[in-house]
Amino acid sequence: MDPCPAVVLTSSRRFRRWCTAWSALALSALAVSVWLASVASSPAVVMSVGTESFLAVYPVILVRGRVAVTARAFQARWPHGPAGPWIGWASVTGVELRHGLLLERVRITTDRPEVLFAPARFRHRADADFDAAVAELARRSRCRPRPVRHGLGRITAFWVLWLACLGLLAPLNAPWNDASWPWRHEAGRLPDVCSGFGSVARTLLPAGEETPDADILLPGSIDTQEGCTWRAGDVDTFSIGLGLTRKDLLHNACATAHDGFVRTVAGARGPDRTVTALAGLGDEARELTGGGTRPRRTAADVIVRKANVIVTVRLVTTRAGLASPSGVERIARATLARIALG
Repeated sequence: MDPCPAVVLTSSRRFRRWCTAWSALALSALAVSVWLASVASSPAVVMSVGTESFLAVYPVILVRGRVAVTARAFQARWPHGPAGPWIGWASVTGVELRHGLLLERVRITTDRPEVLFAPARFRHRADADFDAAVAELARRSRCRPRPVRHGLGRITAFWVLWLACLGLLAPLNAPWNDASWPWRHEAGRLPDVCSGFGSVARTLLPAGEETPDADILLPGSIDTQEGCTWRAGDVDTFSIGLGLTRKDLLHNACATAHDGFVRTVAGARGPDRTVTALAGLGDEARELTGGGTRPRRTAADVIVRKANVIVTVRLVTTRAGLASPSGVERIARATLARIALG
């Protein structure tokens, strides 16, 4: 240890206050990112956590950095202890002012160049304390300060590329598309409608029997499908089909269900069918009537989306007045009542 009295050089109080405020802001952003990571891990969230951790810790290092100088040596320090060994001025070959993207810092070149965490200042901003500290280092080392642009182009390119990647990856598997997102209400599973609507099917089709195959297969990115069909003869059928969607890389489950709903309605359309929008039924609903391709055959479909579930109710019959839109709509409402949202 150098026995001579030491002068401790630091960055200006104003600079340290700005760094403290920046660190607090980065910590707040880090807390949000950590919470997002607990909801759903995604590449963008992982990158955000890493970036914000660096932006929160680095200003703290700048705030706590010190350099002690004596007539014979200097030493990098923390507020309550050394951060490195004493280095004699005789081994110093130069004092560099390293210009970064936002900051200007001091580097003392010896046989092992050492970048000091203090003094430091913001670039293009006057700082009398920084200038005085640099002058003291120059006087003690007997070296004239030399400005150096330390890889400024590479640093700028790195951060531009990093932020561009962050922006491109942000929509992929975004936490706000996850079912656990606090403001998102979605169904986790489909209800058992086949057993619940057996009595309704027997009322509509007294001679009908449940078949193991379902007539209704929903198009699009459907994760889970369930359905059942009751038949009476070659024409009369009563079918219920449900489809559950999940999020994908770019969309939440409700948006995926909307695409499936649009495709289902488009697939049920026909040149002789009438499509009517139904209000107050799920999130969106369409009623399709007509479509009898055989004598005395009538058909009525109601297609509904509730959150991430698509419900299709279809009745095709030759019995006059049985395939009424209002009856099919009531069955659709009863089906929606069985869907529980989380």
